[in-house]
Amino acid sequence: MAIAGVILIGLHPLPGLFTLTVPLALIVVVLTSWLAMRRHDRRLCEQCMAAMPLNPSAEAARYRRRFWLAHSLSEPRYLVPYLVVLIGSNFATSTVGRIAWAIIQSSMLYLIAAQVTHRRLQPWCPWCSDGGGGEHVEETPPVLPHDDRLPV
Repeated sequence: MAIAGVILIGLHPLPGLFTLTVPLALIVVVLTSWLAMRRHDRRLCEQCMAAMPLNPSAEAARYRRRFWLAHSLSEPRYLVPYLVVLIGSNFATSTVGRIAWAIIQSSMLYLIAAQVTHRRLQPWCPWCSDGGGGEHVEETPPVLPHDDRLPV
């Protein structure tokens, strides 16, 4: 909701006193939502359990891309370019630039959806469970050299 509000304000600036107050209100909404989410994540919620799918492993297989995205954006090689494009798009001032800005900013909606999906289905995340990609390979212990000669 806040991301959509920021995009709308960016495409249609508000007049007068609203130029400052509405963005400040959006910041307060975002920070309050973040704090509520952090508090919510610390306990078991009945509504979240009721929304849990009956077959979470199949659901997790369906959202494999979201799991990858949730894990990849913690790596600087993906995060830094994304942030450069996200912040750099703010300097596009033409009409086409503002439309591109709105599309780039709306990509954050998918990021939030990826994080929400990951948080809900984390026990079935292939990147969390076998160390990346879900392909667990059994390691055989190394063969140690031994001497079969008998002492004389």
